[in-house]
Amino acid sequence: MERVVEYYTRFQGARGRLIGLPPWARFLLLLASLPGVLLISLSILAFGGSLLALLLLTVPLYRLLRLVTGSEAAEARSVEVVQYGPARTKRVESTVTDAPAADQGL
Repeated sequence: MERVVEYYTRFQGARGRLIGLPPWARFLLLLASLPGVLLISLSILAFGGSLLALLLLTVPLYRLLRLVTGSEAAEARSVEVVQYGPARTKRVESTVTDAPAADQGL
């Protein structure tokens, strides 16, 4: 907690020194920081584009491979739900999609 207070105090001091500059000096500082801000925003945009390209290329192939390998089919199972108390056992029919078994080579 002591470090947080120290960092906050440093931040407030730097902020006070920045605000204490004349307006023309703050403007020059803003101009000098624009290339860095532009590069940061471009890198965020490039990351989003590469993530979109990754998803656009892999998701359709993943769905096709699941369809071809037959792991898309779901099998119905009988699931028994037991609740504590007198006569609270009931059978529930549900559809469960399983991951491929280990003995299928995956």
